[in-house]
Amino acid sequence: MTDVITKFPAQNQLNKFTFLSSLFLSSRFGRFSEAMDDIFPKTLTEFGYAFNDKGQLRIIEKGMSHAGDRPFEFEVDKDNNDYNQRRYEALGEIINQHVYELLETKGKLKKQFLKKTDSSETSMAMETSNDLESFIFVSDDVLINDKLIVLVHGSGVVRAGQWARRLIINDNLDTGTQLPFIEMARQKGYAIIVTNTNDNQRTIDKQKKFIQGSENPVRHLLSVWNQVIDKSAAKHIAFIAHSYGGVCTLELASQVEKKFRDSVFALAMTDSVHSMVHHETIAAGLQQFLCQIGRNWVSSGLPLDKPIGGPANDIARVSAGHTQHEMTSYCSMSSIFQFLDEKLEEKQQQNN
Repeated sequence: MTDVITKFPAQNQLNKFTFLSSLFLSSRFGRFSEAMDDIFPKTLTEFGYAFNDKGQLRIIEKGMSHAGDRPFEFEVDKDNNDYNQRRYEALGEIINQHVYELLETKGKLKKQFLKKTDSSETSMAMETSNDLESFIFVSDDVLINDKLIVLVHGSGVVRAGQWARRLIINDNLDTGTQLPFIEMARQKGYAIIVTNTNDNQRTIDKQKKFIQGSENPVRHLLSVWNQVIDKSAAKHIAFIAHSYGGVCTLELASQVEKKFRDSVFALAMTDSVHSMVHHETIAAGLQQFLCQIGRNWVSSGLPLDKPIGGPANDIARVSAGHTQHEMTSYCSMSSIFQFLDEKLEEKQQQNN
């Protein structure tokens, strides 16, 4: 290499720069090619993983057909963190499908597609497709039960039925999914809707196509309201929303204000990232209503339900009993359903 660079002294620096640039680009292109060539397994078993009886993801040891004792391993290639991340994301896609299946088998819910809708304003802003549909999961009695719970996850990679992918992979299904909430809701006689607010697009021929009526989380929620909730017999509706799901629920309330105020008796949030002060679409009357029916369980080292100070004229905040953002939903579940019991009783007394 030294001979090549020093052969033409007058162009030494230029040659050196060109050589190093080529070397860098080759390295980057090589990594890019590797990423393009990645072929990951399509099932949990092919990945070498399974969930045990406690809902923990474990490695299937050689010669075994069931989950062993070793937990998920992120670092399978110590020299290639990019590959490890791509592998983790591929596993995450399989987790999505696994949770969908659990919603139907364990949660006893059915998958329901949302009808294609069009918005001229949205269509002008992004490329959408009439052939794509988003979906949600609902209980059999969703249209006839007068009590309804709507579950709304946060932003990012999570899909229907999930609070946190990281918890599903590294902790267990109870803490990371909405299954315990679904079971409790059913025990208390509620119909159930599990929303899928991050299901906004599909990749077709390497191009992203947005789903009409579900181009973003708020549009998805609005479609759920118009196509399912508004057509149901539910007169007593509760929303349970985590993180950015709180923001989306507030925006939904502002768009269907009258119907929302008439039918929604409780809004339980877990570490919601909303801000009433900066939410300009919420009218003063609606803001007051939301503060009356709402409570936000936030990450904190204080005991569960301990009041936490917050901005004036905002939804009351209490401790979720855990310092980790992703754990706030699971840790506050018992308190949330007690809150729903109290708010439902208040609503029923008002109607009598």
